[in-house]
Amino acid sequence: MLSFFGTSAMMLVAGIWMKSLTGSDALATLALLCLYAPGVLSPWIGRVADSYRSKPLLIWTDLAIVPALAVLFFTDEPWVIFAVLLLYGTKSVLVSAAEPALLVAMLPQDQLARANGLRMSLQEGMKLVAPLAGAALFAAYGAWPVVAIDALSFLLAAAATSMIRVDEPPPAPRESPSWPHLKALTWPIAGAATALFASSLNTAAAFPLVEKGLHHGPELLGVLAAAQGAGSVLAGLTGKRADVRIGLLLMAVAALARTIAWLPMVLVSGFVAGIGLAWTVIAVATLVQRNTPPAVMGRVSATAMSLVFGAVPLGLAAGAALVAHLSFAAIYVIIAVLTAAAAIWTRGGRARRFTAHQTPARRATDQVE
Repeated sequence: MLSFFGTSAMMLVAGIWMKSLTGSDALATLALLCLYAPGVLSPWIGRVADSYRSKPLLIWTDLAIVPALAVLFFTDEPWVIFAVLLLYGTKSVLVSAAEPALLVAMLPQDQLARANGLRMSLQEGMKLVAPLAGAALFAAYGAWPVVAIDALSFLLAAAATSMIRVDEPPPAPRESPSWPHLKALTWPIAGAATALFASSLNTAAAFPLVEKGLHHGPELLGVLAAAQGAGSVLAGLTGKRADVRIGLLLMAVAALARTIAWLPMVLVSGFVAGIGLAWTVIAVATLVQRNTPPAVMGRVSATAMSLVFGAVPLGLAAGAALVAHLSFAAIYVIIAVLTAAAAIWTRGGRARRFTAHQTPARRATDQVE
């Protein structure tokens, strides 16, 4: 919760800060890209995570980013901000690789989906609160309070992590292959990536929906985002039921409902879409944890999540092209068809069991049993 709050605030303020310093939309966008760019290195960053115990790695990662953020108190040179944001993005990927392994060491397998769901609820809850707080602080006092709060959140997160009692196994040899385990998760990852791609199309289509369909100003977009966030929070609390197929079908139904362009229906459909999107992510995260050996957990987890969330910029780019030529209703029909088709083709999507394939490690365990 602590790290989610700081990160959610910083991710919004980074672009606003660069825009206010340079007046350039391109540089503001580049600032956000710096946060996401390290995701392409996830297999190698995940290999680093596999080489150390997760608890101390998470503590030192949280502590290491604090002096990097402290540099921003003394300079606002754009190149310095870009460098710090690249480090910030690298830290985020490293955390996403180490956290799943820590949860696996802490919890029995039947509790993983519930824990991932709670994590999703906290993340989405912070997205509702932190950006508003960060934007208000930036408008009143500039960037330094947001940077200070972000640094403090990581110090407190490191302290909280240090209180966790867990008996982690020593790191396994780095030569262990990760590709067979990723291959076994191909369909669930593809389904979740489709959900994120569709959600990005939905973000683009929301602009003409609000303006031409609902005849409201752009401020209504905040209300729609809050409705979807509320759905994701609820989905997290019911994470044990998470299923990629059901999540995709919920998104398909929600997309069709938005073609009506009636405000109550749009709000309800946003809530339903939030549930569907969150369930797909929770289900894939749980499948990775339940079906990946500790030796390659960092690599597989970081790569899987990078593949899933890598669909976001692709969806935004496709959405920008579609809104220039199609009506919002046509785009929502495309979203519905895309997500429904993905639900039909996706296999092994349950958070509580893995039916598509068995990993080599799981087959060996079954033989021993």
